[in-house]
Amino acid sequence: MKFFISDLHLGDGSKADDFHYTDEFLGFLDFAKENCEELVIVGDFFELWQCDLNKIIFYHHKVIEKLLTFAKDKKLFYIIGNHDHIPFVKYIDSSIDVALEYNDEKINLHAEHGNQYDVFNRYKDPGLAVKNRWGRTASYICGWAERVIHPDIDEWTAKVTKIKNKVPPSSAEYIKRGGDLSEYERAAMALINNGKKIVIFGHTHRAKMVKFKKGIYANCGAWCGSVKPTYVAVNGEKVELKDGLTRRVIKDFVSRN
Repeated sequence: MKFFISDLHLGDGSKADDFHYTDEFLGFLDFAKENCEELVIVGDFFELWQCDLNKIIFYHHKVIEKLLTFAKDKKLFYIIGNHDHIPFVKYIDSSIDVALEYNDEKINLHAEHGNQYDVFNRYKDPGLAVKNRWGRTASYICGWAERVIHPDIDEWTAKVTKIKNKVPPSSAEYIKRGGDLSEYERAAMALINNGKKIVIFGHTHRAKMVKFKKGIYANCGAWCGSVKPTYVAVNGEKVELKDGLTRRVIKDFVSRN
């Protein structure tokens, strides 16, 4: 069995840090260690647009240590998201299992963060996330403002600026400013029509599972903010969207026609 999680956005403990599930996630890792053969992180595990990695590791050292311990006994695969390109992009094609996407050819499963299907966060070249100095600088400024002024300053900023990569699909501004949540389902459908049976995204912070005629689309949801933690479990052709706290099945499908 494989577990898929995304969008924890571990921060530095300031007001900009939206991860408040430390004990619950430590318990989830214990559960995963006993019940899955591989854990796939589908992007944005860290909040590296607004927080310094060293401070994140210091503040969330229990989570990091537990994850590293998990990786000693089980497979751990890291898909890069749009908020954690730096520094993980440099590990692509290295011995560490870090990539822009994950594929299991046995069951025709494809997973990626999903920001490439987001009008505000897609890149012609995903590596541009590292080179986009203005976007990064603006993000750091908003991060500082969240810590010092108010945790909702990024939402206010989105209303008066045109910084595209500061409009997340989890915000109310996303639809108002032209975002289209149906893009993710259309992207999943295109991948399924191209031969995939199971497609998994993160990024939206909205847990979801849809069965199409030829396959299944699942979104991991998130473990941050006010969102109820969820994850996706895949066992062969069976796909389950599950509550991250109770482990109860929210929805399940089988991928065969």
